Amino acid sequence: MIFARKSPRDVAKKDIENYIVFLYDRNKSSATRHLVCAALKFYYEDVLKRRFGLKYPKKSSKLPIVLGKDEILRMINSIKNPKHKLLLELMYGSGLRVGEAIKVKIDDFDVNNKTLHIKNGKGGKDRIVNLSERFIADFIRFINGKSYGYLFESSHRIGNFISSRTAEKIIKIALRKANITKNAHPHTLRTSFATHLIENGIDISYVQKLLGHSRISTTQTYLRLSSESLRNIKSPLD
Repeated sequence: MIFARKSPRDVAKKDIENYIVFLYDRNKSSATRHLVCAALKFYYEDVLKRRFGLKYPKKSSKLPIVLGKDEILRMINSIKNPKHKLLLELMYGSGLRVGEAIKVKIDDFDVNNKTLHIKNGKGGKDRIVNLSERFIADFIRFINGKSYGYLFESSHRIGNFISSRTAEKIIKIALRKANITKNAHPHTLRTSFATHLIENGIDISYVQKLLGHSRISTTQTYLRLSSESLRNIKSPLD
């Protein structure tokens, strides 16, 4: 093990615990630290049969970043490129993961029923999501009668979709143009979609289905109050 400067067979439990602390000090995410611990636990306990009894580091319970609807509209309105604008509208308006959004095809959309068929989403699962009226109008105008192919086709690789990195850049540019300084990223649009639906009184089981979550506990991470909601709550002192 390079960190401990020892042979793997000479590494002690304390060396591994020190390495996990080192990752924490380097601001590595809780998910990364959990994954590293799982790999080390498998190698030392299952392969080398060392009785370390390693414990997984606690996962972070930080609240996810959520943008207000006004902030998201500012982002969308700041973008002039029709394709880029459409990407933001779809990711927020339908709560898609970035990997799902970039791969959608024109014939996956059913504008008459205001739905989109997500094929082979996370975990290889299909699902149906809703479409916003604003997106549908811009979508029809953008495709201009075209009925096949990727909606977000790459300008560099004809016949293929844009990369997730390109999508991330589009969102970062929109954040900058809208003068939003929050540490937001593509998944923030999905988080905001779920949070806003729950705040609007939509049953969490419906939100779970729209997001494609297997477990309700995953959706429950979005059960939080926005700053606007908090401002509307009157303290019992007043």
